[in-house]
Amino acid sequence: MGTGELEPDPTSEIAVQNEKDITVQEERDGNDKATGLKLDPHGFPLHPQPSSDPRDPLNWNKWFKLWVLFQVSLLSFLSPFTQAVINAAYIPLSKAMHITVQQASYSLTVAIITSGVVPLIWPAISNVYGRRPIFIFVSILGIIGHAASGAAPKWGGILTARAFMGIGTSAGTGIGGAVVADMYFMHQRGRYMGFYVFFLQNGAHIAAVVGGYAAKTFGWRACFWIPTIIWGCNWVVNVFCLPETLYHRNNATGESLQPQNEPWIKRFTFNSAAVGRGKLRLRDFTHVFEMLRYPSVFFPTLYYAISFGVGTVLFAVTGASAFSSIYHYDTSQIGLIIGLPTLIGSLLGEFCSGPVSDRILYLYTKRHNGVSKPEARLQAMWPGFIIMPAGVIIEGVCLQYHTHWMGPAMGMALGLFGLQIVSTNIFAYVADCYKPQSSELSTLLNFGRQTFSFTLGFYMIPFAKETTYGVAWSVMALINMSLFAGIILLMFKGEKWRERLGPPNFDRDL
Repeated sequence: MGTGELEPDPTSEIAVQNEKDITVQEERDGNDKATGLKLDPHGFPLHPQPSSDPRDPLNWNKWFKLWVLFQVSLLSFLSPFTQAVINAAYIPLSKAMHITVQQASYSLTVAIITSGVVPLIWPAISNVYGRRPIFIFVSILGIIGHAASGAAPKWGGILTARAFMGIGTSAGTGIGGAVVADMYFMHQRGRYMGFYVFFLQNGAHIAAVVGGYAAKTFGWRACFWIPTIIWGCNWVVNVFCLPETLYHRNNATGESLQPQNEPWIKRFTFNSAAVGRGKLRLRDFTHVFEMLRYPSVFFPTLYYAISFGVGTVLFAVTGASAFSSIYHYDTSQIGLIIGLPTLIGSLLGEFCSGPVSDRILYLYTKRHNGVSKPEARLQAMWPGFIIMPAGVIIEGVCLQYHTHWMGPAMGMALGLFGLQIVSTNIFAYVADCYKPQSSELSTLLNFGRQTFSFTLGFYMIPFAKETTYGVAWSVMALINMSLFAGIILLMFKGEKWRERLGPPNFDRDL
């Protein structure tokens, strides 16, 4: 009492509550020690529980994890990047092939659809034979497809080569998210999944800048040859530096199911842990679509597919036509106006997505004495739900009224700012809900994104000409906003629905 401060009344509600919290914490700590649970830096149980095996990707060194994350993120970046380098050069391509600008855009859409559909087979194969073989062998087809696109003399040959190129560049976007889930715990996924998603979403944006100057300086065929060289160099790095991340464990106890005598070098070659999983079965290829029976997968996949198409692909597939006809831009200017605002918006959006998502999850876990739930992350999506469609509408209205170029540029930046928030939280949320099925989930998100995006090049410019840019863009934005209703339902019902349906009965050891 000498300090002049009043001591708290031991019978007060605050003191009683504090005493209860301390007791609960002590009981939880005691239980965790008794059960051998491993804890995060905040003292909460890790999800999933790592094994004691140093080969377990969850136990890898922080910097080694970042190196692997960078390689996989770069694969996801190079897929849309190498597909979209041609975007700014649709006009010279159309003149050379004697087709319309809209038809020239099919060189992108055909790659989008094949890179969305074919990866549906990757999860089943990678869950048995590993992630690394998919990355290495599929990328070879990507190199061949790029080179064939540059050498093809006719339009039909270019489209055929682009279709195979889409398949060959699909591994990173298809199962890349599974690699992030393989290496990081639930409390880290917002930040590191956000890193992966940022690379994934910005490949096409950087491509617009590179493609614009390449086409202006070297001609439109350079937009196929430059990606060939880049993809080939990256393949060499992956061969020597990208390890296997697939690891089999008992997810209830963290106990390793890996062969104990497996040499470390095999983590860099093929996954010998496939021993014990049996042979690849035909039904394994249906697991991707089986995940759609779970509301925690169906609603985010639907919302993300439309969000990605409206929030970024819409700008890419219509940019050449809109900015050349309205602002009379050349290929390099089109590349800059499409690429820079979207890149800046996405970068700023990531600062407000991954770290914020993890923080919200931590605060929820702290309030509930160490018990966390994936639905807590969904609260971080509200800014994206509002800002992204607002940006789309702004760009459409500015194009309609031929405002200063800064108007549509701001609209695109806002669109990507919101999309980054939406995308990061959706990838992290579905991985939190069903981590063992992360390869199916990553592929499913890719399938939804690519399938819807594929359609935009066929009807958005005609839609804008029939109505106006403002009306067409606003319709798409409102459709996107309406689908957020599914996310709101998950905020209130998601946990109960997951408990009622139970976990999937496959891949539980991943």
